Amino acid sequence: MTWLILAHCYNMDGRAASQTITDRIPFLRKKGVTPVVISAPTGRKDVDYPHYQIFSPAPSGLKFELRHVMKGCADDTFPGRIINLLLTLIILPFYLMEKTVIHLDSHWSWLLSASLYGIFIIPKHRPELIYSTAGPSSTHYTGLILSRLFKLPWVAELHDPLIYDNETPKWHKYFFHKYLEKLIFKYADKIIYFTDQASAKALKRNLGFTDKLVVIRPGASPAENWTQIYQKQEKIHFGYFGSLASRRNLKKVFKAFHDLLQEEPDLSRQVAIDIYGTTLDPVTSQALDAYQLQYIVTVHGRLEYDPTTGKTGREQVLEAMKRMDVLILVHGDDLFRCDEYIPSKLYDYMLVQRPILGLTHPGSELQTMLEANGFFAVDSQNEKQIQSTLLQLVSQWKNSGLPDCEHASSLTVQGAVNQLMKIRMDIVID
Repeated sequence: MTWLILAHCYNMDGRAASQTITDRIPFLRKKGVTPVVISAPTGRKDVDYPHYQIFSPAPSGLKFELRHVMKGCADDTFPGRIINLLLTLIILPFYLMEKTVIHLDSHWSWLLSASLYGIFIIPKHRPELIYSTAGPSSTHYTGLILSRLFKLPWVAELHDPLIYDNETPKWHKYFFHKYLEKLIFKYADKIIYFTDQASAKALKRNLGFTDKLVVIRPGASPAENWTQIYQKQEKIHFGYFGSLASRRNLKKVFKAFHDLLQEEPDLSRQVAIDIYGTTLDPVTSQALDAYQLQYIVTVHGRLEYDPTTGKTGREQVLEAMKRMDVLILVHGDDLFRCDEYIPSKLYDYMLVQRPILGLTHPGSELQTMLEANGFFAVDSQNEKQIQSTLLQLVSQWKNSGLPDCEHASSLTVQGAVNQLMKIRMDIVID
């Protein structure tokens, strides 16, 4: 069984879009699948199976991909930064020309080079199906082109909705994605979404394709030989992992901690907030200054591959998660989009079995998942509820501790792969 896997992000340590597919490869291979991967050159090239890394031809994609390639090659050294600057300056005029005409994501042109490359490698490897998995829309357009050319079954896995019902139409990106969504529903054999709401709303825009839709939770699996054990520390550590942005920030969290410490000043010597995987966005940074919480907040940044221990960034992240007393999950301020979206970090959080405090929206799919698994879900707009839940967690930590959750997460990578294999049975004729 050979599958052609299209994934713009692949083997990029710590990237959710890459993690979804790269975590599945070992399980797919155990099921007898031989992967043939086409990706951008932004991650590590795999040598255990055919892996073709293809550059985008347009200046915007080339600029994005070269930056990641140079970062990997030069390890952020001074000569590397100089070379990166020179390449950026060379590309810049062409980049500006492109952006004045084409208002699409930087990876749009990858569909041209990846499709062309696929035309040459499909006859060589003779895959039984094409599996496009990504957030980048160019990945799925490539899947469409190659499946139509070679009459191969096609599975399209959309990490996030291409468009949203409340989205303001903007030329060109919105109409490009709207058109692509219709093509996916018309020509793909199976369409995978990560949430029930995203699937249901896409179906309303594309009536009559119920039999094509499947919801698969990405899940998470531990690193090999991972045996990290939680140990209570002198302070209660609240950990946030993942990206931050203006629409997904820690302002409400910082406000709740500020108010709590105003009422219970003695707690200031017992509370710590650890932020991993990101720099602070402007909203979070302003809130940190406004509420003067620098003495309890530590920003650790991204955890990259450690040559001393040989641990990947993800392995270090899982270990850091396990050290936390409480893991904070922020859904975001955009109510309409959050209805169709679940942060990918949730699956790693559930994997390490530490208590989770989720700031979400009442009635959302995320709230349901958290509460169904025994975690804390609070209204992200209710500051008093956030504050009271923080106090409840601190009190429990002081009195009886915050032990691991009793049950392991049922949302695993192996479970997702089992669902993929059922899809394969439905669409491939042996």
